Amino acid sequence: MMETLYIIGTIIVGFGVVFKLLIDLGHKIEDGLVELDEKLALAIRSVIEKIPGLGESEPINPIQMAIGQLIANMSQQNQQPQMKVIQRDEKGLFVKED
Repeated sequence: MMETLYIIGTIIVGFGVVFKLLIDLGHKIEDGLVELDEKLALAIRSVIEKIPGLGESEPINPIQMAIGQLIANMSQQNQQPQMKVIQRDEKGLFVKED
């Protein structure tokens, strides 16, 4: 009976140690991923800065912005166009309007 309690106790302690080690491993992996992300961001930033023309952005042309707003306004106004019925004669041909 006593030997069984020692074995059960040892198994419980073993599971506890394994659980603690898994938690510590998870924290180490998470810290490593954060560090890797920071290093990767710095590497990407340095590469972009070294390529001429890629890191620099040209300001938006005011005329292009105005044309874009004009097109957007025109598309909003023509959401429901008026339907025009064109008359046909008895042969099914379109009739000229006066």
